[in-house]
Amino acid sequence: MQIIRADDYQSWLYSNDGDLVAVDPWLTKTQVFPKLSWLLYRESTNQAFLVKNNLIAKVTHLIITAHFSDHLDAESLSMFDLNIPIYTTHEASKSIAALGFKNIKKVQPGQDFQLNSLNLKIFEAGKPYNRTTFAYSISSNKAKVFHEPHMHNPMNEIDNVDACILTVDKVTVLGLVQVSMGLNQAKSTLVNLDARYLLSTGIAPRRTKGLISFLLSIKESYHTNNGMPSVCQNVGDSLLL
Repeated sequence: MQIIRADDYQSWLYSNDGDLVAVDPWLTKTQVFPKLSWLLYRESTNQAFLVKNNLIAKVTHLIITAHFSDHLDAESLSMFDLNIPIYTTHEASKSIAALGFKNIKKVQPGQDFQLNSLNLKIFEAGKPYNRTTFAYSISSNKAKVFHEPHMHNPMNEIDNVDACILTVDKVTVLGLVQVSMGLNQAKSTLVNLDARYLLSTGIAPRRTKGLISFLLSIKESYHTNNGMPSVCQNVGDSLLL
């Protein structure tokens, strides 16, 4: 299985035996809070991997981990075939169905799905996202990856993890509610899961602009991992497991 950083924020690709799974794809230049760009927006600094390499039509499955606009980008989704299988939350499924997609799988913690050569298992996200998003593992017959887009739930029991995709840039709202793990939490999660590699996601949160950004307290660490076994730092970088 090959993991590929698909953009300069939080999109990922898994390639294995002819299957190409895209997670939270962002394919456009600008990502905005629907109709309210003054509230929240972000501009990419690099062209998305799928666009640059003309691979959109090669994607076999989509995983949308949340209904938030930075995970569910409607303009990007409109570039995919309407029959593509999509694995997502109940809330996100409503927006995706409104775009005309016909093969939507609403997931719940504990469920397993076979994506041809890959197995997808759903886990409960950490608070405050445990009701609105999900974490997951995806595995081939040789390797397993665990991905938590926001906050890890320490109650999850996951064995034989080779690589973790985690946030390392700590973000809190009004200094009170933490919404993204920091570097030390990522280190702890990596050790607890006995994983060999860390892939940082949701990177550079300071690039997200708009009114909401003024409510956030941010400590960025994605560019200095202090000796951690971190890989896939740039768009197009990959890890073969």
